[in-house]
Amino acid sequence: MKKLFLLSGLMIATLFSANAQTTTKLKVAGNCGMCKSSIEKAAKSAGASSASWDMDAKLLTLIFDGKTNLDKIESAVAAVGYDTEHKTATKSAYDALHECCKYEREATPPAEIKKVTLVASGLTCSMCSKAIFKALTSLDFVADVKVDIEQSKYILTFKSGKSVVVDQIKSAVTDAGFGVQSLVYE
Repeated sequence: MKKLFLLSGLMIATLFSANAQTTTKLKVAGNCGMCKSSIEKAAKSAGASSASWDMDAKLLTLIFDGKTNLDKIESAVAAVGYDTEHKTATKSAYDALHECCKYEREATPPAEIKKVTLVASGLTCSMCSKAIFKALTSLDFVADVKVDIEQSKYILTFKSGKSVVVDQIKSAVTDAGFGVQSLVYE
């Protein structure tokens, strides 16, 4: 009887974990009702069971299970022309959007980035600052990082001949457990 009870519990737990749903919100650029329709359709085509884009907040609320992931969903949204938090639509996908759907895009980085000034968020002590410093200096293209602890500001300079990847800078900070409040490149 005890084994039957344990076996039943295991089967129920397996059933619930197989159907576990993830709910998350994601920033997605766009302008209008046509954008809303395209964004939601792209997210659902990538496996989201529910997708609702808030035009005013520019937030896509998603529900999906283990059959897909956020990366796949963001890739599908970017493929139809909309920039997300972590993915940028190609120029051709953006250019193919209807005129009313062409949102203002963030400036693209210059061909050669010489300096980046980053302001981080979520810091509570000097150890936080050291964690971000360590993450940034571990990037192979970073030559130097100057830190202003009071303003949570990091000024990065780069090695000559190395390609600077802005997304890697952002990822280094977020992977260390902090946010990027602003990032300005020259």
